[in-house]
Amino acid sequence: MFSFLDIRDFVAGIFLIIFGLFVVLYTSGHYHIGTLELMGPGFFPMVLGCVLSVLGMLVATLSFRRTVYAFVPPPIAIRPFSSILSSIAVFALLIERAGLIVTTIIVIVIAASAKSSFRLWKALLLGITLSLLSWIIFILMLKMTIPVLPW
Repeated sequence: MFSFLDIRDFVAGIFLIIFGLFVVLYTSGHYHIGTLELMGPGFFPMVLGCVLSVLGMLVATLSFRRTVYAFVPPPIAIRPFSSILSSIAVFALLIERAGLIVTTIIVIVIAASAKSSFRLWKALLLGITLSLLSWIIFILMLKMTIPVLPW
């Protein structure tokens, strides 16, 4: 059919363009954009929509450089999919009850279990490090009112 085009990248690029333009049009009609000096609530979504559209054009354009003769979907990897989704759900359920530090460690361990070479001690080390960085950034620097510990 199209031996000069990677149809998967082309379709993905078109979807990115459409979604980016939708965000731009929706934002421009529903929010005040403002200026660079005084940004309105629609400024950041507008910029992100433009960036997404440009990236979509890049992906769609680069799809003409590759040759793919058959559309073979990649195998579905259940372990990474379920690990990442469950880590998001656990974060939503635990952040108010267990606090930032405990929740971050648990979420990192669950998300790290997506990898086939999962090692608990590496995940715990990463979780502790990221929880301390989260505490420094969100609690100390940004002064957010997130519970830090469960007590």
